[in-house]
Amino acid sequence: IVLVPLVSYFGGRTHIPRFLGYCLAFFAAGSFLFAVPHFAFYRPDDAIAGTASSSAFCQSAEEEGCPGGPASGPNTVTLAILVFMLAQLMVSIGASALWILGAIYLDRNVSQQKMNMYLSALYASAALGPAVGYLMNGKLLDHWIDPSNPPPDGLTPKSSMWMGNWWMGYMIFGGISFVFLPVLSCFPRYLPGTVAVRKAKLKSGELVMFNSQPRQREGEEQEDSTFRVDSSSPTAKAALVRRSRAARDARAFFAACRDILTPMRVFNMLAHGTENFAVSALSTFMPQIIEAQFGLSPAQTSIVFGLTIVIGATSGIVAGGWFVSWRKYDGVETARFCWIAALLALPFTFSFLLMGCSEKPEVSNLDLQQTRNLEAALSYGNGTVNALLTETCNAGCLCSETEPDLVCIDGQTFYSSCYAGCSLVEEMSNGTEVALASSTDLSALLLEEEDGTAQVSIQCSCAQGTESLADIKPGYCKDPKKCGKELIFFLIGLFLLMFFTFLNNVPGSQVILRSTKLAERPLAMALKSITYRLTGSLPAPLLMGFALDKLCLIHSFVSTCDTTGTDGQCLLADNQKVKRLCLLVGLVFKVLSFVFLLVSWILYKRHKV
Repeated sequence: IVLVPLVSYFGGRTHIPRFLGYCLAFFAAGSFLFAVPHFAFYRPDDAIAGTASSSAFCQSAEEEGCPGGPASGPNTVTLAILVFMLAQLMVSIGASALWILGAIYLDRNVSQQKMNMYLSALYASAALGPAVGYLMNGKLLDHWIDPSNPPPDGLTPKSSMWMGNWWMGYMIFGGISFVFLPVLSCFPRYLPGTVAVRKAKLKSGELVMFNSQPRQREGEEQEDSTFRVDSSSPTAKAALVRRSRAARDARAFFAACRDILTPMRVFNMLAHGTENFAVSALSTFMPQIIEAQFGLSPAQTSIVFGLTIVIGATSGIVAGGWFVSWRKYDGVETARFCWIAALLALPFTFSFLLMGCSEKPEVSNLDLQQTRNLEAALSYGNGTVNALLTETCNAGCLCSETEPDLVCIDGQTFYSSCYAGCSLVEEMSNGTEVALASSTDLSALLLEEEDGTAQVSIQCSCAQGTESLADIKPGYCKDPKKCGKELIFFLIGLFLLMFFTFLNNVPGSQVILRSTKLAERPLAMALKSITYRLTGSLPAPLLMGFALDKLCLIHSFVSTCDTTGTDGQCLLADNQKVKRLCLLVGLVFKVLSFVFLLVSWILYKRHKV
């Protein structure tokens, strides 16, 4: 955010393709840097170190100690995080300049009418790119983390201990970036026909609105007077020239910022920032929300949500750019189109009310009200929750009410395997069954069962049966077949919401470009990008995540050897309240966007008149 305006302002005054080549090299270097922790810290012997213990099973006595297994030291983890942060910074700088100055280069070299379609293609690629990367990384994660060594026998991508190839995608995209680097850098500063395009745009009468040309002339006069200062030393004169140029650039930069940040443009930027808040907040957490509301698996959620969002956003971007180009709208008409598109998107925010099924997840022996009051009951520490969950079938299991780990057995959700009365049993060669200790390495048993070398079963007294390890599914019970109709209606509403939300994406950028002087357009797009992030991309996931965490009914328990433990991921959310939260976020920020775009259009219209 700090570097974007400077990079865009000064980059827009240089050879843009060559400058973008430097930024692309920065992006590629950051991509390769993302993979450095794998080569620096990965050890094949530690690949399956994080084995899970089976302490959640029924046990006859308390067991002490911490699960064994190697772990990375705090210094290694901290260093890896710092490397990731540096890599992300480099990637962000390179990518931000590409999206801002790339649009400026197109604007300088193509006609006003063709610009809409070119800009639509650029922004549509921004929507398709993450989808392609997501699908590619999904395939890469099905391969073992170390391509030079096969995975351990019996370990498959479906296993909880599987470590996928997370780093290869960064290497691939870094290599692709270096391939395109010389191609991009070799583009000319101006394409053939740019002179004719520039003359046509100057005739439009929109290029000098809201500018202050006299201020620039004053800067030039001050610069000329500075050069006339006599100095006996050539070194001192060169230093004086550098200081005067730096002062001139600083004055010109802040003057350009004042020229750009007029009320009309500010309201336009705020409108797209508020829309971005809703999109960022909902898209970040919508996969897990859909999974919880409709009982889908993560793989199913990725497919239905990814296709709906990507197709809806891409078609909206292309349709908005095509329509404005087809109707040959000027700046004011384009601004009017933006608020009309925002108004059309408003009714579809109510599609969030279609989320959810008639089947609501319930935990055995706990009704909805008791589940909502679970956190308060646990905070008292008087055993109230344990009394509710304890039955005859699990009375001697010494279960912990503070360590929930939801499991689904025979269509019934239990607070944990322990409260389901589950015990590990291994069948001996002579046909007898032996109960295993609760400290048995469950991960090793899972590997042996997948490899066919162990006959391990689980006896769950509260579920009235002897199950295999595969029959106990983590999390609450899900049956997506019961939610098919509700899911279809919701996806249709979500698609239309995305379509009309992104319908004004290209026209909104065109309003900024058409109302700004050619020399200041890079800075205008940079300020738009900063507003877009400060009001949307940065705060939205944090605030939405905080709100969703407050609506979580049951958190997992993360135990450590030196502390009493802490809350982990959300195991069960209050679906009804989550549904209303999504509606509130979508509706409030869509209304704000509509109001801001309407005010921007009114101000633009007044200045044109």
